[in-house]
Amino acid sequence: MHKVINNKSALDKFYRKLFFYKSFIFKKTNFTVETKYEQLKPIIKALNIKKRKDRITYIYDEACRQIDNHYKNKNICGFKNNKCYVQQKLNNGTINGCCRMCLYQSKKGCKTINLTCKLFTCSEVEKRCKIITFDDLKILKLLSYRNRMILKSDYFSKREDVIKDLYYGSFFLWTIRIIIRLINNFYTLKHKKY
Repeated sequence: MHKVINNKSALDKFYRKLFFYKSFIFKKTNFTVETKYEQLKPIIKALNIKKRKDRITYIYDEACRQIDNHYKNKNICGFKNNKCYVQQKLNNGTINGCCRMCLYQSKKGCKTINLTCKLFTCSEVEKRCKIITFDDLKILKLLSYRNRMILKSDYFSKREDVIKDLYYGSFFLWTIRIIIRLINNFYTLKHKKY
């Protein structure tokens, strides 16, 4: 299927039809688009990935890349001496900002890639800079509604675990898996030697 998208109206129409383009009807369709809108290229690439797990993985990694590009060379949390804006203001002895209770935080940053965590910002950050939101990442429209709901709540999890949650696509399995992860995280952090 070949589309020409050269104005805002055509772009909005394309976004509205994404739910249709990702359906089984277009399973064997190869998409091509002529457009001046760079943000469509990753979406078209994702639509042309026909294996479900490969598509989910690409969408996840591309959304993370877009977030990283948005915040590139910006210290949005205002870290100084491992303390964010809020921790500097409170001066309560905590470090590592919102990540302080995560298994995957280290002195060099996060040891995994978690899209949900990347999208989280506190009110202090929201006051200080333009943040990227879940809705800004149009590529996430290629995930099912259920997957988007799972993704919005999959904090403090490894990239691989989040991708499995999205692949399974079950709230029941996700709930069990997230409870097990939270218990494991709590136990590990409680016994962690600093």
